[in-house]
Amino acid sequence: MAEDQGNKEEDKFEFTAEGEALAWIGLEQARVVALRHARDNPDFYPHEYRNLPLAQEVIASEEGEDYYYVRLSFRPSGRFRGESGVELFTIDKSGSIELRQILSEPRPRTRMVPVLAVAGGNWSGLRRGGDPVRPGSFLWRRRRGRAP
Repeated sequence: MAEDQGNKEEDKFEFTAEGEALAWIGLEQARVVALRHARDNPDFYPHEYRNLPLAQEVIASEEGEDYYYVRLSFRPSGRFRGESGVELFTIDKSGSIELRQILSEPRPRTRMVPVLAVAGGNWSGLRRGGDPVRPGSFLWRRRRGRAP
């Protein structure tokens, strides 16, 4: 059992052609690399979010055989109501970012108040199950064949 752990430690070290040891990063360091890169490169985000201060948060991270996978949520900082966007970073074990992709954009929550105000004019006719065109109006007479 102790020999297996010793072999795993030896397998983690690789060397360059000059004989220098390559530096590997851990999962926590990969999270920091993703957060730092997202903060320093806002041009990757959709145009409506590029000039806004964004709040980013690590929502998931996992280690693969050759890469770390880090998911970040991002949204405008401050009073944002809605769902945050999600982006995925693929970072190799030496710390370089291999892939960055946006999986979903932030979606602000919409309000129902303006929709109800627009529909308010015809709402009473629809509520009674009748025609939204009021009796006596030009359109009502035209439908009945009594247009002047």
